Amino acid sequence: MEKTMNKEAIKNKLVYFLSLTILCAVLISVAYFGFLRTVKIDLMSNMRLIYEGENKDASVVAINTMEDINQRIQAFYNSIHYTIEPDQGLSNGDTIVVKARYDESLAQQYHFEPENVQKEIVVEGLPNRYDSVSQMDEQWIDKIEEAMKEYLQTHQELQLETEIFDDSDQAAKLESIELEELDFLKSKEESTSDRMVGLYRMTYRQQDSVKDLYYLVIIPYINDSQKIDTQNIYGERGYLSEEEIENRQYNQYISRIFDSSYKIESIHLQKEGTETKTTEEAQ
Repeated sequence: MEKTMNKEAIKNKLVYFLSLTILCAVLISVAYFGFLRTVKIDLMSNMRLIYEGENKDASVVAINTMEDINQRIQAFYNSIHYTIEPDQGLSNGDTIVVKARYDESLAQQYHFEPENVQKEIVVEGLPNRYDSVSQMDEQWIDKIEEAMKEYLQTHQELQLETEIFDDSDQAAKLESIELEELDFLKSKEESTSDRMVGLYRMTYRQQDSVKDLYYLVIIPYINDSQKIDTQNIYGERGYLSEEEIENRQYNQYISRIFDSSYKIESIHLQKEGTETKTTEEAQ
């Protein structure tokens, strides 16, 4: 009987010490893998470049997109920032150097070993400027016209309030929008983007009275990316002379406004297609 009890006591002690050993091993593993083990962090794995501008005159910034549900890891990720040299005046084929900066005290605290802290990248994919309208296809020009007309339709109510029949309580109605002149403005300065300008005649009726309002719509950053910069489209009232209106000298008005800063190519729209010629030829 006593022998049996001794065996049982020994067995219980063995089980106890074995369980304690396993528990200690688990705790040590958790401490090591969770707090003591060095973790390598690739600082460029979630770096993203954002370019602005065009080939030969672009700028770039780098943003950090690293995210983690673990708050202590995220705190370190949030400390990562990038510098780029050079970051302006960029062309396709240029090499830029991206360097990562981070909070070294956080890296030590969390046993992080940052790696890939510097990276060389070749610039590519920047849009190119057009040399002339002849390089543009008709679909791209149609897209530009649609964006201009949409801008006008969105803003025409504001124009009604400030530009048309402002001395009457009667409502005015927009009867038609006619594109009279579409021009490509090739900037004479590299630092200024090329753009497209449309001169529209907007006809309003108020009872028996009809008035025309001329309005310019300008779209910047016209290049072979064929993307419309909708955020920066702008418009302004066109103040044509009586002679320019009577003789439909729309290209002459555009030249008067923009010739000092741009080389102007007029796009003359016809019912059966699009014909282009320079302002000099048009005159």
